[in-house]
Amino acid sequence: MTDADKRVAARKRVLKGARIVYNDRSSTLSCTVRDLSDTGARLRVPQGQAVPSQFDLLIDVDGFEAPCTVVWRRGEEVGVTFDAPPTVNAAKRAQVVTAIDRAPVSIRRKPIQ
Repeated sequence: MTDADKRVAARKRVLKGARIVYNDRSSTLSCTVRDLSDTGARLRVPQGQAVPSQFDLLIDVDGFEAPCTVVWRRGEEVGVTFDAPPTVNAAKRAQVVTAIDRAPVSIRRKPIQ
């Protein structure tokens, strides 16, 4: 039986910055959310960071918050299940992507006369 066969909800691949918060929200760790579903997530944490077995996951860009329990650990990755349905509040910060508008670049070495 594969891990995909054991899943309760379909997961979606994402790449989002997030925070692991614990100790009554007085301690935080930065992480990256790699997969997300209705029931859990796969997180990547920097090498050597000690992740507690229970914490709250916050994705500030989305206003996403969920209490989590660690179900597996592999190197820099941690799999968590949500202890309660996630809540989505107003985003704590905005994600802004600005398009770069440049003049077309010619690949010719000499200008056309």
